[in-house]
Amino acid sequence: MALKFLYITQDPFTNNSEEFVRILSVSNLPPIGAGLLGGNGILVDPDGNGVGFLLGVSANLGNSSTAYPYTFSGNFPASQIIIIPPGWTFKQFGRAIAVQGTLEEVLRVH
Repeated sequence: MALKFLYITQDPFTNNSEEFVRILSVSNLPPIGAGLLGGNGILVDPDGNGVGFLLGVSANLGNSSTAYPYTFSGNFPASQIIIIPPGWTFKQFGRAIAVQGTLEEVLRVH
């Protein structure tokens, strides 16, 4: 069976297939505050329990509250593997690209 490419635009996304879905990249949610951690996606089991997440570090320095003449703002997601089993849900993200296939196929993707 060949891998399928998915462009996921609906949040939350529930894997209603019999195959596994591996998230390759998600768009970042807006930063939630200076130096704070913000989630870029949460993996939820069929019972509604959060079991995994992508984590981003937000940094936001505004020139109105500091002596710096520049403003720096960014959101830097950590690299983690998120695989969505059949019947599980991925939520709290912007948009995502992913591959879908057997567990062995999605694990081989680099």
